[in-house]
Amino acid sequence: MAIENTKIGGVSVSEVPANYRLSKLSLTFGIMSLVVFPIFSFPGLILGLMANAKEKPARKFYVPGILTSVISMALVLIVFILVRVILHVFGLSFSDFKDIDHCMEVIADYLVSHSIL
Repeated sequence: MAIENTKIGGVSVSEVPANYRLSKLSLTFGIMSLVVFPIFSFPGLILGLMANAKEKPARKFYVPGILTSVISMALVLIVFILVRVILHVFGLSFSDFKDIDHCMEVIADYLVSHSIL
C-alpha cells in the first residue's frame, strides 16, 4: 500500500490538487510521522500552519496533516514520560545508559541484586 493511497480523515495525498503544495506536504509529513518516524511531525506541523495562512480552501487537506503531526508529537511525549517513570521505578536514569557495555553492567547488577540471576 503506497502512502499516496493512505486515507486520513477520508482524504488521501493523491486527491490534493497540484496548486495546494503546502497542504499536500503537510498531509504527507503528517501521515509519515505516524507511520514511519515521528521526526516528520515537525515539518508536517509547520507546513500545515503555513498552508493555513496561504491555502485556506485546502482546509480538508492540511487539517489532517496538522492533526496527525500533533498526535505523533503527543505519542512521543507519552512514550518518553512512560520510559522515564519506568526507569525511576527501577531506580535508574538515562545517564545510566551511556554506552552498551555500561548498559549491560547496570542490567546485570540489577538482576543480581534482586536475586533474579
